[in-house]
Amino acid sequence: MNITPYLEHLLKKNNLTTFEMMEIMRACMAGDLSDSQLAAFLTLMRMKGETVEELTAAAQVMMEMAHTIDLGDNLVDIVGTGGDGKNTFNVSTVSSIVASAAGARVAKHGNRSVSSKSGSTDLLMKAGITLEIDDSDLQRCMQQYQLCFLYAPHFHKAMQEARKVRQELGIRTFFNLLGPLVNPARPKSQVVGVFDKKWQKPLLDVLVNLGCVHALVVCSRDGLDEISIAAPTDVLEYHKGEYSEWTIVPGQYHCAHNRLDEITVNSAEESMSHMYSVLNGEVSPSRDIILLNTAAALYCADVVGSFQEGIYAAVNAIDSGAALERLQQLQVFSQNL
Repeated sequence: MNITPYLEHLLKKNNLTTFEMMEIMRACMAGDLSDSQLAAFLTLMRMKGETVEELTAAAQVMMEMAHTIDLGDNLVDIVGTGGDGKNTFNVSTVSSIVASAAGARVAKHGNRSVSSKSGSTDLLMKAGITLEIDDSDLQRCMQQYQLCFLYAPHFHKAMQEARKVRQELGIRTFFNLLGPLVNPARPKSQVVGVFDKKWQKPLLDVLVNLGCVHALVVCSRDGLDEISIAAPTDVLEYHKGEYSEWTIVPGQYHCAHNRLDEITVNSAEESMSHMYSVLNGEVSPSRDIILLNTAAALYCADVVGSFQEGIYAAVNAIDSGAALERLQQLQVFSQNL
């Protein structure tokens, strides 16, 4: 495919139409772009700044070409866009386990690390969770445990065409923004963390365009792409046709720890250590950040009626041993496949 006209268009900081974005995304997903063409396209899109229309079109193409799965209704996902450069342990993954133990039905969409030290998949595999399983087993896992992990390459095989280029570029691209938008189970409730406040409203608009009925897009003022223990986190919410904006201040929820350097990791092994620390009920910065992010998931899933109630439910899920038991159930489930 000749994408030179598109590149010239982007060089002039002109936006792409829905048709143009869909056309080039289909070429990308089909492997019709060379590595250099794709790298140029991703870089120029980043320099121009992606629009709601472009991101919606790109997500629609990815879902059009994806293998989707029916896991029932009332699903929630909690995920960050990545690209924040903070190298924290896998907060959204551990929060998903705790949220499911507290009553949410969580369809966690994830992948191996591209821009961080340890991706969701890296941690789960290290913990003995089998990810490449067929749809019937995933559906059984959801039915039994209210949680399953959806390994992105299994559902978005075409996305692998871009993986090598993304890794070699080593910068945030719009694929970081797309990841949270293309969950193959199509959850109607989503908590999405972004690394930059400028992306809050655009991503919320894209989620609404794609059919979300309850969505929280969160951005910490310290640049974390999830709810932080070290700074207030701004929340944009869409629920039942209405938009609202509010702020989570960690100190208001009895978070005694506020140092991000205590929750950073260099490997999946270190992430797993943080996970077990939390699930075993140890008081730590890791526990605090999991409580905050789990509360958001429970509120977004309408399991609880407020963020504060979500904190109480998350504390109970951990301190009762239910969250650790949920992880162990998933490990046994994987062993018996």
